[in-house]
Amino acid sequence: MNGILSINAGHDASVVYMEDGNISWMIEEERYSHLKHDGDVVLSLYKHGQKMDPFSDVLFSYPQCIHLDDNVKYNTRMYGTLVQKALKKEGIPIKDYSKDHHLYHAAIGFYNSGFEEAVCLIVDGAGAYIEDCGNEVETIYKASYPNEFTKLHQRGIPLTQRLDDHTLDNPTIGMGMVYSGIADYLGFGHLGCGTLMGLAPFGEENEDIQSFLDDDGEIINDCWTRSERGVNWTPQHPFAKRPPLFDNIKNPNAKFKIYCDLAYRLQKDFETYMISLIKKSVEISGCKNIVLSGGCALNCVANYEYLKHLPEGCKLYVEPICYDAGLSVGQAALWWREKTKSTEIKPLETLYLGPPQKHVVPDESYDVSLSDVVDILESGEPVAIFQGRSEQGPRALGNRSLLFDPRIPDARAIMNKKKGRQPFRPFAATVLLEHVHDWFDMRGLIDSPYMMYAVDSLPEVRDIIPGVLHVDQTCRIQTVTEEENENYYNLIQEFYNKTKVPMLLNTSFNLSCDTICETVEDAVDTLKRSELNYLYFPEYGKMLYIPDNSNHGRRGTIYYGVWS
Repeated sequence: MNGILSINAGHDASVVYMEDGNISWMIEEERYSHLKHDGDVVLSLYKHGQKMDPFSDVLFSYPQCIHLDDNVKYNTRMYGTLVQKALKKEGIPIKDYSKDHHLYHAAIGFYNSGFEEAVCLIVDGAGAYIEDCGNEVETIYKASYPNEFTKLHQRGIPLTQRLDDHTLDNPTIGMGMVYSGIADYLGFGHLGCGTLMGLAPFGEENEDIQSFLDDDGEIINDCWTRSERGVNWTPQHPFAKRPPLFDNIKNPNAKFKIYCDLAYRLQKDFETYMISLIKKSVEISGCKNIVLSGGCALNCVANYEYLKHLPEGCKLYVEPICYDAGLSVGQAALWWREKTKSTEIKPLETLYLGPPQKHVVPDESYDVSLSDVVDILESGEPVAIFQGRSEQGPRALGNRSLLFDPRIPDARAIMNKKKGRQPFRPFAATVLLEHVHDWFDMRGLIDSPYMMYAVDSLPEVRDIIPGVLHVDQTCRIQTVTEEENENYYNLIQEFYNKTKVPMLLNTSFNLSCDTICETVEDAVDTLKRSELNYLYFPEYGKMLYIPDNSNHGRRGTIYYGVWS
């Protein structure tokens, strides 16, 4: 069997090339276009279309969240032509995979989990349109090899009226859309849920803010209305007494507290609702292996909370590419299993899956040792690191990262200013695996290689690493081993040798409203547009230094949404 080319369009568009059930490479369109959540795949196809070996199948999905068959058909035809031109091949049949959005979320999670069988819980904003259900908002599958996905539960938003009416009778809004709606309500945009999650720990219980759940733990639906886009939802009346909208969160004022409390209430209700769904999944499936996927699985705070509430004997796997970028992988993996009937278990081993590329280090770069890099970090300067194939998924994992000393108390303020982010945003840490249990409460986790959990720090170390701890003393962590990322591991090991702290602050190498760097050119451009000065190329033992300049700001592109 030849390779599979799999395309997902819509927001977070991606292209995957798969051979023998393994990902040869994967890329999100935004890495080339620099448009956050870009829904096209033009640049990805044209950049890599001629570099693929012969393939037997081309899969395409356009996960439009509303029931527009003609739109899907149009886009299928459009992308059929586009793929043919990109590959310079005529008559390539394009298989339309647009109808089973949640199934592909389940497929990528199940096949990556390493479980022989599992119950897959999928929760997101809204997926494909399903007859007699509406747009998918939560689905439970029982999965087994080679390609058995039995639907046990599904909930959707029924389309009882035409979209131009913007209202629905008795809507069944899902928890993903609730979270998205409040993120938009507070000025972060519908896809700004991660920013809202970072705000929540600053809040507390507030009697003026009503719960998002009723006494039975069900979502309160009657205060939501469809937005003019026809897909997203917004609160029809405030969830707090007279909460004004954000004027500009970059300039917080006395009103900031109520926004924090609103975010806090939402996060707690989100966790309560999801824990109930997890228990329901185990109960109706009889399976103790749990897979979480769909965009809501990116809530790393909730993922950690689930570990306290798992039914006895249960194991949890959270898919790192759980959002829509992973659909191209899920549909390709499912198609391969359907064709080959293979029962081989292939758990996820790495996220360094970006297309192979030749890096040309700038001529002005100078030789540098690990000790030299650590000296720069100890001096209080951030260092960008660029190496190898890019990480796929939303987290920077040491190949396209910005590093900082975790011992610096005001690290959050310093780094948020340099990146142009909201001042309350937290940062992650990469920790040497052999030391992680000495610094964090892992709640039974052996490791956390993909930053899917925000874990509690141990009380006795909090004064040592204030720079990576959020206001609630948690940290989203990545564990790393020498086998997973040798250069990155060795750098942190050198930092540990000098400081006795086995970790570095790690955030994505990008500025606010921009995407993670993909190429050396991206990296150098980001450095020139920022207050950053150092760019490290560990594969070559080289460092690029660019002094501060006045050329700060965004790229010459149009950005969707307001917040990164």
